[in-house]
Amino acid sequence: MKQIMKMQSKNLLDKKNIAIIFPAWTNCGTYRVVVGQIAAYAEMGANIYPIALSMKPNATPENKPKWRDFLASAHEIRDVCRLGGPPLASLLSYDYLWNALWPYFHGNHAKIRTWLIEHARLPQEIQTQKFDLIHCNHFFSMPVAKRLAKEKIPILLETHDIQARQFEIMNKLNWCLKPKVTYEQLLVEELNQLKQASALIHLNAEEKSLFESLLPNKKHLLLYPSVNKITLSSPGDEIIMIAANNPPNLESICWLLDKVAPETKNFSVSIYGDADKGMQKFFPELFNKFKSNFKGEIKHLDEAYQNAKAIVLPAISGHGLSIKTVEALSTGLPLIATSIAFRGMDFPTQNLPGVFIADTAENFAKALDKNILANGSFDNKITTSQKTMEFYEKNFSPAHYKENLNKIASEFI
Repeated sequence: MKQIMKMQSKNLLDKKNIAIIFPAWTNCGTYRVVVGQIAAYAEMGANIYPIALSMKPNATPENKPKWRDFLASAHEIRDVCRLGGPPLASLLSYDYLWNALWPYFHGNHAKIRTWLIEHARLPQEIQTQKFDLIHCNHFFSMPVAKRLAKEKIPILLETHDIQARQFEIMNKLNWCLKPKVTYEQLLVEELNQLKQASALIHLNAEEKSLFESLLPNKKHLLLYPSVNKITLSSPGDEIIMIAANNPPNLESICWLLDKVAPETKNFSVSIYGDADKGMQKFFPELFNKFKSNFKGEIKHLDEAYQNAKAIVLPAISGHGLSIKTVEALSTGLPLIATSIAFRGMDFPTQNLPGVFIADTAENFAKALDKNILANGSFDNKITTSQKTMEFYEKNFSPAHYKENLNKIASEFI
């Protein structure tokens, strides 16, 4: 009898209709987390309805030209995605000008994102579909989650760190009207949306603890994300860094190029991702000096790793779990990283062989020279590879994630 009950509990998601709501981004950690969610729910037998939400004007489901870039990049999930976005008419309203655009001019990213998502047009089949569970990513996606939940379907909201922090960093780099919105005002907007979910899912222990202090009356759940393993055909000859165009990555690149590079004997790091756009815009002098190191955006992430012999993670800011750090661990390649790169991991990563932690520019440069740039530095690569990959499998593999997601989602079915 116990065995039968156990089997039934494992199959609670079978044939259930689950909406997975997320912003239509592909060049960041959120996208990789969402890909893991979709795969896990599908493997558990659920009927999945992934819904990508754009904040671009007139990115409605039928306006396919507006979705060309997203669909080209989202190759893992584009065949199963439904699309949604705000029609142009909604952006010509007084409500948009006063309650979204004007606050945005003062740096209120929270208000404009929530407003645009709230006014997203969805496919008719999604509007009429009856769901058993809504899995929502990011607080500003909540208006669509609430629309589909119809006040009775549970909503699991995955927080992806405190977004008010990211908005504050963005406002430091971009022009805003005065008075500029404060961190506290941004946080209030965020928390107001979070309060409306049935439960909050957090990607790491640090994030969970912080949100518990902010919203003590909500149910908080810890779920480390699924990160697909990066499989290498063989070690290559490049030292690489993966960097999307966001403020923490730009700060990391500036530190690497301005502080670390002059301390090395022969600096050679290839930087993949669209961070080159941000560097060219905000730090043109540094970009031009190291232009040959920037390799630009690539459609398939795996391609960046295929010629790698080592990976650098020079994070000097940022919050929440770093997905690219987990991806780097999955390769088994030697890593040189700051402590911040391993933020949110409640594990002794500093004890892993092949992981070199360096928190000052001088020590980072020494680690590069000694362990990576010098010839003959890979005598122990097989041992290093095995230990690091075992750590990844134990904590971040799709199988481990699916088991934990099943337990959480089954509570709400």
